[in-house]
Amino acid sequence: MSYKDELYIMKAMGRRRWAMLGMLVLGGAGMAGACAPSKPGPLDPGTLQPAKPAECMMPIEEPCKRYKIPLLGNPTTDVALRNKYIAAFGTVCYMSVANAFNCFYRKENLEKACADAKMIADVYGAAPYAKTYKCMPVDNGDYSLQVGSDEASKIFITYETAPPQTPLTEVDGVQTAVNGPYRDLPNPDPQEVGPGKSFWCAKIDGVWQRDRILKMNRDAPAHMGKIYSDLPGYKYPCPEKAPMLCEEPEILNTKKYDPDSAEVHHVVPRKNGPLCPWGTNANANAAVISSRLNKFLRNKNPPADEVKKINAIPPYVP
Repeated sequence: MSYKDELYIMKAMGRRRWAMLGMLVLGGAGMAGACAPSKPGPLDPGTLQPAKPAECMMPIEEPCKRYKIPLLGNPTTDVALRNKYIAAFGTVCYMSVANAFNCFYRKENLEKACADAKMIADVYGAAPYAKTYKCMPVDNGDYSLQVGSDEASKIFITYETAPPQTPLTEVDGVQTAVNGPYRDLPNPDPQEVGPGKSFWCAKIDGVWQRDRILKMNRDAPAHMGKIYSDLPGYKYPCPEKAPMLCEEPEILNTKKYDPDSAEVHHVVPRKNGPLCPWGTNANANAAVISSRLNKFLRNKNPPADEVKKINAIPPYVP
């Protein structure tokens, strides 16, 4: 081999070494990037969600400011009238813990508040309000709505603190509190119990409240290590197939994104119709149901048959 040939080979090998070194450097950077965490936090063993979900970082809305429309009559004591308002305007209308019935709307729903306000007289059974006028802002943040031909004929939609909704549900004519099967958990409730709080956001003895509830369900002698729904056979309109009825399965799973996966459900929902804080994370307010049923019941007034079934379940024994 000639000297020129040897020199050529040495140069080629040198170029190859530098190229390989460059690939290692670049590859090392790429590998470092690939190893960087891509999720907000580690998963707790045996759970489907991060150790500290984003919802736990969000402050509870206190006070809960909403627009209130002025109802006619006395729906607080007139049950028939109260039901007419609920039928017309929905779950934005509710009875408060102070035993007063009113309807409240979020800022984003001001247009609906004005539309419903025009219908108040129709629902009550009085001479109808004029429907052609628009809500007009008042200096203090409230709105006025002309309801007759005279400019002085106005009602006011006021922006104020919406009181907490009562957690009681009428069951067979009796105002009934939820008293679910997890009420006798050891160290019954975490310190951080309150309206609007999640079962994911508090630990007891180092274990998430949600996991303690699922464990109590799974450890029941009759369950033999499986998670059972607390509402087996419960029928409700299928969210994706209405008006067909869905039926709650007896046994649930822990598969991610599965409609039959087990979730810890607030029987009195965390938020009410106007999306103000409502149901608490007290163990007595918990039920284990499927993801599909939990989604259907979210932010709805708990049906009387649901509360009746939940309260009839004997408490799980620790």
